[in-house]
Amino acid sequence: MATIAQRKEVERVAVLIPAYREEAHISEVVAEALRHLPDVIVVDDASGDSTAQRAREAGATVLEREANGGKGAALTQGFQYVMEQGFDAVITLDADGFHDPGQIPKFLKTYRRTYLPVLIGSRMAEPKKVPLVRRWSIRVMSHWLYSLMGVYVPDPPCGFRFYRCDVLPFLLETGSSLPAEFETLLHIASRRIRVGSVRIAKQPHRHKSWMSPFRDIVRFSKVLRKHYSKAKQARARIRITEEEL
Repeated sequence: MATIAQRKEVERVAVLIPAYREEAHISEVVAEALRHLPDVIVVDDASGDSTAQRAREAGATVLEREANGGKGAALTQGFQYVMEQGFDAVITLDADGFHDPGQIPKFLKTYRRTYLPVLIGSRMAEPKKVPLVRRWSIRVMSHWLYSLMGVYVPDPPCGFRFYRCDVLPFLLETGSSLPAEFETLLHIASRRIRVGSVRIAKQPHRHKSWMSPFRDIVRFSKVLRKHYSKAKQARARIRITEEEL
């Protein structure tokens, strides 16, 4: 774990975009991301439309999954690819245009100032611009994470993130059907990996479903329950081993 605490320069940074049926937005998102970094990777999660083709035409490297596995599976494949290709860091963002690729430089500048290996975007710098229900759900999840794990993250569900590649092996969990943002937060918190936040603005006129804050709360609670179940099983195994000794 000592490598995680080191101050490391990053030279090769990739943009990673998981995508599912985003043919209407993916070209624009890829083109804007390429204005800031030369390597954009799109993982097409078996969309069945022209998402992969349009991403490729816009200049992205496209990884096509044969079967839909959800965002967590798409990110896992993307993370494995960037490690194999020798990148130093990766920035993840959504394919639907909800995240503004024009704010990629904020993550790079924040890393070069802080050297924190994980940076998570935060919309809570201007909370009044965040819809009330979404604001409430973000604060609930942030409170739970801090109270239970001792890690403060202003905007836990935000998928606009920077990861230094040496932390990725500690975060990968294949086969998870839960949203990768929540799963990785638990891995980060349990390993005491240092985390920072980057102030980002929501794209104008881009709105997620009003139901998504409630879904996020339910999903986050599932991740927490799953984490504590695993932790309890691990402690039980340790006690049995000690008794046998």
